[in-house]
Amino acid sequence: MKKGEWIAAAALKSCLLLALFPAVCLSRDTSRLLPSNLHVHGYVKHMPSVFFVDRANTLVTGNLVHNRINARWDISKHMHMRVEARNRLFYGEQVKMVYRFGSYIDTYDGILDLSHNLVDDTSVVLNVMLDRLLLNWTKKKWDITVGRQRINWGVNLVWNPNDIFNAFNYLDFDYQERPGSDAVRIQYQAGTVSSFELAYKFSKTKTTQAAALMYRSNFRQYDWQCFSGMYHEDVVIGGGWAGNIKKNGFKGELSYFHPYRALKDRGVVLMSVSIDRSFKENYFIMGSYLYNSDGSGSLNGRSGLTGAVLSVKSLMPFTHSFFGQLAKSFSPIVNGAFSIIFSPQNSSLILLPSLETSISNNWDISLVSQSFFQSTGKLYRSVGNGIYLRTRWSF
Repeated sequence: MKKGEWIAAAALKSCLLLALFPAVCLSRDTSRLLPSNLHVHGYVKHMPSVFFVDRANTLVTGNLVHNRINARWDISKHMHMRVEARNRLFYGEQVKMVYRFGSYIDTYDGILDLSHNLVDDTSVVLNVMLDRLLLNWTKKKWDITVGRQRINWGVNLVWNPNDIFNAFNYLDFDYQERPGSDAVRIQYQAGTVSSFELAYKFSKTKTTQAAALMYRSNFRQYDWQCFSGMYHEDVVIGGGWAGNIKKNGFKGELSYFHPYRALKDRGVVLMSVSIDRSFKENYFIMGSYLYNSDGSGSLNGRSGLTGAVLSVKSLMPFTHSFFGQLAKSFSPIVNGAFSIIFSPQNSSLILLPSLETSISNNWDISLVSQSFFQSTGKLYRSVGNGIYLRTRWSF
């Protein structure tokens, strides 16, 4: 057995043992042995994948074993602590072909380096990361959280210009929990339908920190929010809404960024709106639009979008982006969806079909495809495709 293959086998066994030990314990109902104020759950996923451009001779395979463990400790009536870790084992041709693949996935801009590659070889990478590590205190109208957490200020389902602390990549479908930040967040419930929220995100450099104050309320059956603060080297002001137009859900967000050290420079405007509706026979449709005044890019391949760690100012590389989705529940255990992203710039097109079924209460299987195209005149050329088959066991 070659060195790389031996390391891959050893890493796979280690990762599976790390993932399955708590899972097996909990599945055998030994969770009763845990203190009543300690709660543990998570999942184990295996996701083989294939990547290609337009011909079989460009085919590249990849494999991911992904385990997550979530733990919550209720210290007292008003205080709890959360620790959540994700363990990911990558192996196969994908790792071999991407230069310094380990460094590519071992990235985080927080003040605490809680991500580490236990194995970093040319054919296998095993990464362990704590993406939640927080202490939360709540009492009456106050809610204070300190540590690595997710601060979700977005209201739309696809693109969130208001999400200045934790911008997420919609195409990174395997990270449902979404990234977190090393931050302090203070929330105050000012009334029945109004609240204030102050948040500060720490970072390794002052030019990548963020801080803002948000106010939320409800008026004429719409939820409204507005905020202002600092984002990296910009002053930012923004707001959003969520409500209904008759039977249609209607949401929107707007943010404006302006460099505070160069007031004569041009600012950046980000705006997204979406509308959705559910129909009989379990059909669901949604449309969304994103405007980025600083967008001028084009598709440079699949990996440039699917694996990118995004900032709120680069949710998509285009000035205008359109999203559409048709989803249907075929039965209580089978769901399908077909989504499309289109930009007039170079007639860029992304097709996103998916199908998911539940085998039992804690087993499910998903088939996801992502295809990227760009116009070369009258015809479209493929710039990358990915097909993923994911099996997940939750415990």
